[in-house]
Amino acid sequence: MDSKTETGSSRWILLLRVAVGASLAALLWEFLTAGQLITFNMAALPLHWGGAFAVHVTAGVQLLAAVLVWRLPGAGSRSGPAHDRLVALVSLLAFLLGFPQAALGTYGPLQAHVPLALLLVSTVVWSAVLVWRRPDPS
Repeated sequence: MDSKTETGSSRWILLLRVAVGASLAALLWEFLTAGQLITFNMAALPLHWGGAFAVHVTAGVQLLAAVLVWRLPGAGSRSGPAHDRLVALVSLLAFLLGFPQAALGTYGPLQAHVPLALLLVSTVVWSAVLVWRRPDPS
């Protein structure tokens, strides 16, 4: 791989890392505002509701970046297409989990909303581990 391809590859991987970090930050915001709601601070409700949109947007950007790293020629990691495909699939799972999780928060019981939130966070953390701990086959 030449230096120009490595630079292009590192840009896509940097975008993916920033997107995963933004997803984690949006989820942290949701946990903070959810904590306020549990203490009956209803002033946090619009903040939590708005944070749900941030979770969807950041998960979508994360998914897009993961697919670009996986599919664009020269954008992938040295760890190979199988690793990049796994990152894309975990990112897809996180993106898809966000919708029923948010819907349950609005229209469903909290007994389902909260465990699904924990599953969503676990999935995004899993993707972060995959992205920042890239295996090097050399």
